[in-house]
Amino acid sequence: MIELDQRNMILLYMTVWLAIIVILWVREILRVRKFNWELSNSKLFHCTNCHHTFLTKDGANLTRCPDCNSICIAKRRS
Repeated sequence: MIELDQRNMILLYMTVWLAIIVILWVREILRVRKFNWELSNSKLFHCTNCHHTFLTKDGANLTRCPDCNSICIAKRRS
């Protein structure tokens, strides 16, 4: 069995907790980068038939409403 005195036990305990915190922090940074939303007016559509507002991933000017399947046109804002 490995014998540890009190000083080494505290050092090991603090090192393990520091490693866990660093791993969780790096994981959170990578998650935020992967699932980050960029909101802009060119990607926001509003259906005139069912009044559903939705976002599109591409910057297209023409898309279909996910609820009623009607064609929606992006309006340019000035």
